[in-house]
Amino acid sequence: MVMQSLLPRILRAHEAPKYLGMCRAVFNETVRPHVREFPIGKQGVGFDRLELDAWANAYIAAHSIDKRAPSQNALPSKPHAALKRPQVTSSKSNTAGAPDPHAKSKEEFQRVLDLVRGKKRS
Repeated sequence: MVMQSLLPRILRAHEAPKYLGMCRAVFNETVRPHVREFPIGKQGVGFDRLELDAWANAYIAAHSIDKRAPSQNALPSKPHAALKRPQVTSSKSNTAGAPDPHAKSKEEFQRVLDLVRGKKRS
């Protein structure tokens, strides 16, 4: 026979932060202003567990970050396929003798690189 433990509906002030998984200071600053509290006996303070659950659900909905982009829904069949670097083709291997559209910028980059390195261009 499996024994199930029941959670109490009312949590005392020292139990509520633990229930939400945070320290008392964060609970007092972040949660306590937004939930009702009530006296238990002469000195005790209680919180309704269901109200804490509702606060936690609202907090998660407002502050969570969806890390799944729409294009990432389908994972690649090979996990490392997306990590491969694209093949770099040299300007000498253009197809059908087409001119390299980046030739001028490459020449300019090489000129600036030579200038920085202190090389004289011929």
